[in-house]
Amino acid sequence: MKSRSRLLAGTLSCLLVACGSGTVERGPTEEMAEVMAEFARLGIFSGTVLVAEGGEIVYAEAFGEADKDRGIANNLETRYNIGSIGKTITGVSIMQLVEQGKVALDAPVSTYLEDFPYGDAITIHHLLSHTSGMFNYMAHPEYRARMPELREIDDWLPLVYDQQLVFEPPGSRFAYSNSGIVTLGAVIEQVTGMPYEDYIRENILDPAGMDSTGLDYPEDEVPNRALGYTRSVSGESFIPAAGNVPPASADGGIETTVGDLLAFDRALYGDTLLSESSKQKMYTPNLEDYGYCWRVAVDNGRRSVGHGGGTSGVSAMFSRFPDDDVTIIVLSNYTEAAMQPARALEAIYFGDEYDPPKPPLGEVVYRELKNGPDAVTVGVLDALVEKGGYEIRGPFELNMLGYELLGEGETEMAIAVFELNLSRFPDDPNCYDSLAEAHLTAGDLGRAIEFYRKALEIDPGFENSKRMLEQLKAEEDEASG
Repeated sequence: MKSRSRLLAGTLSCLLVACGSGTVERGPTEEMAEVMAEFARLGIFSGTVLVAEGGEIVYAEAFGEADKDRGIANNLETRYNIGSIGKTITGVSIMQLVEQGKVALDAPVSTYLEDFPYGDAITIHHLLSHTSGMFNYMAHPEYRARMPELREIDDWLPLVYDQQLVFEPPGSRFAYSNSGIVTLGAVIEQVTGMPYEDYIRENILDPAGMDSTGLDYPEDEVPNRALGYTRSVSGESFIPAAGNVPPASADGGIETTVGDLLAFDRALYGDTLLSESSKQKMYTPNLEDYGYCWRVAVDNGRRSVGHGGGTSGVSAMFSRFPDDDVTIIVLSNYTEAAMQPARALEAIYFGDEYDPPKPPLGEVVYRELKNGPDAVTVGVLDALVEKGGYEIRGPFELNMLGYELLGEGETEMAIAVFELNLSRFPDDPNCYDSLAEAHLTAGDLGRAIEFYRKALEIDPGFENSKRMLEQLKAEEDEASG
């Protein structure tokens, strides 16, 4: 791979290269600045970005506001919630304990946690690689009610342990599991006798020089903290995400800066945190190209080791290219705002093609739907996708748009979107389930029952449709009794 370090060395302020023909060519950092400015102008990015080679900053800039009500701008010292990128810190912590002989990768989790309810088949390796079969505690019916109380690792375990495995035997499949990583946090506490936060502070954050990083909660006074926002489906307003953001724990939610993440990146290159043999194990892909709390991939011939993070008002990408010693960090306080800029910055740096900044497909569809719920047919949708260079990778994308419309009270539009989704994915039970919920919201009980039943025809075990039909029947019996 040809390094661009010489090309980039002099471009920290809008490099212009005069060509022999008399034309003017943009330098990479100028192109990065122009592209990021366009993301911000479109209202689809707010946050801070950083590109570095060999630990030296090539490009760094902040956009948008950390606090819209008070008009506080984001800056290079702004602290963002980085969501699941925090899993990488848990992974490094476990590998440190493996090096010290306190934890064994092939040991059953029950070796360290006596009350672990899933027997002896699940190992530390399974938790690190998301192949344990454990589920996501956020799906527990009591999770949202308990969110304000979740602060210590032990607060999470009753939710984690109260869920069935989603597959067996362990190791046979990949299933991303927040519950599994919280369990690793419990293992860290058990074998070290230290609270999780104290352990990572003493063994990772302080050694790496990450002075602006920590597990922060809504009630904490945090300087330079970015508040999260979700852009409305119309693109015309921003909804505060406070109250919807999961509390910080071993599986994510740490708050940090682009500078601190770069410090973490540099510490991972030497032996400050781990030996080379431990890092090699950690970066070895298992199922679905996932190592030990790190995603490992090869795109365009480049190996990347990193992680993303996202939830309501949180979006972050931490992309490391160890063979080139290049780091790209994108932290945003908007929902689902980091991926597109991260891909663009990577492409610009390495000289690849990339899609220009553009509004979300949902916003484009919404503009058409304003002409009436019947304005977007399958053909119209296909044309919008092709013209805008969009890709509908699965049913979740239109499904998300439908629920956004429901949340904004646009029930007829939501029904239209769910029907479009069903036309594309007629064998997905969740498409029927979502359409049923929209009809239920509209007060059409008959159509709701019809689509809940169709979901169960495709998948008799589809839990939400089964539960909703039971609930509707119980309400009908109570009304008639």
